[in-house]
Amino acid sequence: MTENKVKNVIMPEEWFSVLPRRQYSYFIRTESADSWFSVYRIKPDIYAIYEDGHFQEVISYLITGTESALLLDTGLGIGNIRKVVESLYDGKIQVTHTHSHFDHIGGDWQFEEVFVPDHPVAINRARRGLDHEEVKDNMEAGSNWKPYPVGFDSNSYLIRPANSFKTVKEGDVFNLGNIRLEVLETPGHSPDSLMYADHENKLLFTGDTFYPATLYAHIEHSDGSDSSFETYRKTMHRIAEQYSDYTLITSHNEPFRPGIELIKVAEAFDQISEGSLTYITDDKGLKKYEFEDFAIVTK
Repeated sequence: MTENKVKNVIMPEEWFSVLPRRQYSYFIRTESADSWFSVYRIKPDIYAIYEDGHFQEVISYLITGTESALLLDTGLGIGNIRKVVESLYDGKIQVTHTHSHFDHIGGDWQFEEVFVPDHPVAINRARRGLDHEEVKDNMEAGSNWKPYPVGFDSNSYLIRPANSFKTVKEGDVFNLGNIRLEVLETPGHSPDSLMYADHENKLLFTGDTFYPATLYAHIEHSDGSDSSFETYRKTMHRIAEQYSDYTLITSHNEPFRPGIELIKVAEAFDQISEGSLTYITDDKGLKKYEFEDFAIVTK
């Protein structure tokens, strides 16, 4: 049953009216080497590198250890994220991904090497990037409230290929000295989605599999990076069973959520499957199901 219809369920009109988000008032704001990014120290060894000027509100993370640091995702590629991370950590920095959607791999080309998911979609994108036609929808009028950096042209925006890459898979571990992050394969939002678990501190970096906003279970792309609703549902149940007592560190809007949210999302997928919920639809025929702290979009 349709509740109502809107123009676009992905980018709400005046999405920026909710900024600044309240959670950031509890963090330490850190000087950013590139004004496109807002940088917050959310834990003594974790920086959130937040692109709040664009409607995706993507967050990359720099996790700093005693021996090395790990940059988790490289954002939209609009600003110079390498300049930012090198101003925050003076030492070896490795770079990896939660998945290969455009807003998480945009700055790959700024680094000598990145680790990408061991999946054909991620490998293909690391080799070729994404051309303007594939990403131009994200540059539509209203997609930004903060001026783009000098020299950036939204009319020619694209994702450049990585200079060099290696792959990571389930069970691999990034050892930063005092911090160890295990790679978890969590397909659904995309076939190459990963999470990263710090078991000692019970932290789970969730990527786009969960965050406090609209979860995408509808994506289709010619290179096979499609979402799968049923795979997504199964992943949420599996992750909820194992990690609901962890603190979630998410990749959009705000960093922290309690692990209990995983159970709520798994249950939401079940409710959608049952077909009894109302939803909002848009001009493209997408369906948006709204819940307390998140929403889910399906085809």
